Amino acid sequence: MTITANPDQLLEQAAAAANAKEYFQAIQLYTDLLAQTNPQAASAHLRESRLIALRERGRLFYLLGEQEAALAGYEQYYLEAGSSHHAVDALVLIGNQCIYMGLSTRALEALREALQLAEALNYTAGRAKALGGIGLVYSYLGRPEEALTHLKKSMSLFEQVDDKVEQARSWNRIGVSHIRLGEVDKAIAAFKASIARARQVGELEPIVLETGISALGNLGECYQNLFDMEQAMIYHQEGLGIAESRELPNLEADLCRNMGVNLRYLDRVEEGIEYLYRALKISRETGQPDIELQSLYSLALAEIQRGNLERGREQAMELRRLAEQGNTRGYLADALHALGLYYQARGDEEAAQQMWQQALFLAHETGRRMLLWQVHAALAAIAPNADLAAVHNRIAAEVIEQIVHPIEDEALRQKFLQGPPVRAVLEKLR
Repeated sequence: MTITANPDQLLEQAAAAANAKEYFQAIQLYTDLLAQTNPQAASAHLRESRLIALRERGRLFYLLGEQEAALAGYEQYYLEAGSSHHAVDALVLIGNQCIYMGLSTRALEALREALQLAEALNYTAGRAKALGGIGLVYSYLGRPEEALTHLKKSMSLFEQVDDKVEQARSWNRIGVSHIRLGEVDKAIAAFKASIARARQVGELEPIVLETGISALGNLGECYQNLFDMEQAMIYHQEGLGIAESRELPNLEADLCRNMGVNLRYLDRVEEGIEYLYRALKISRETGQPDIELQSLYSLALAEIQRGNLERGREQAMELRRLAEQGNTRGYLADALHALGLYYQARGDEEAAQQMWQQALFLAHETGRRMLLWQVHAALAAIAPNADLAAVHNRIAAEVIEQIVHPIEDEALRQKFLQGPPVRAVLEKLR
């Protein structure tokens, strides 16, 4: 591709390179534009070209898993933007990037500053983006009600300005909040709406591509939570196929993890473990701590399931170490659950009980109901007497009812209730 010194041509060439999956070439073209122009250029047009280059180069870094480079690029974008609409957009990008990197406090600071500036500038789309970002932070922090409040305000504003790209992102984020509230049917509807919006716009823009793949992954996870692994596989395979074809490792990690989880439940454990190790590797290479922790948990369960107990223990202990280091108590509960399974498999039921009692406390504290009923079911299996086993089974069944209650779609309710692990608990009450 011939490189010219004309900023407009460089922008066009960079966009074309990105659409052709030549991401590194696109990054180089944006870098060439920045090298050939001056942040203090007298021409407003040249300054605008620089800001576009900084924004788009940051997005490409994110898609390629270069998280620190993406954040540095967005910060430079903000520094050059002044007090303009671009400054709001830059702060939103900084906030969203910090969310992906597990920097929730910094994310909230940037997004609240973006909201304040957007209100001062009467920038409706900017307000919508900032509110959506704040909602996403609350979702990651385990505060789904507050997340939904912000996300619905954001969606309303995006509908006012008829921004279908951001509507697609908002529906995806709304779906995540519904999952955290246990409202699986509402989550499924939201993710399907997100995918439909993304397909209306097309997949050429990186932001739309990311949203569409993310929504496919999340939609698959809904069916995974209902123990409908065949349906989950359909969405996860589609999402992974797109991510692989567009050579976007940042988006592959969670889809590989989900493929591994599906295959493990379908008793294709060896295949599942290959995907899980791939997910772990990519998550570390692309700087995605949330997916790394989830991958470690799934790997611990899979290794224990196939009888590789010491390897399973290693993964669980690494998960425990990272969870304690990051004070992510929900993942600490996962680690303790996996360690309990390890000790149970070793025949040390006393140690298993100790792990699971600690996991129960943390699962209650963090609202992880799916884990909660599974731990009670596990404790019932090793209870020293029938009365205690019945108590644990009854509590597990009550938690299952709490999960089922918000699901209004009867077919989805029955799909969950007929899942083998759920049915095993309920049948013991008869």
